[in-house]
Amino acid sequence: MANDEADNMTVVPIPGEDNEEERQRIRKSNDRDQKMERQGKQSRHNRGYDQAADGVSTAPEIVRVVDE
Repeated sequence: MANDEADNMTVVPIPGEDNEEERQRIRKSNDRDQKMERQGKQSRHNRGYDQAADGVSTAPEIVRVVDE
């Protein structure tokens, strides 16, 4: 890899890696979601989680069927 390409890359933590920055990010997201829930709003992040946890699924609406 050329040096100029390496200079433009962003270092990100490995998924699932335990570090304080990741824990703080998750905590902030959870706090924001809980605040919205107390206000009677649903965050985009949590939409559908309750149905998934309860095993309730909604079938997608079929708009049209195409025979290719």
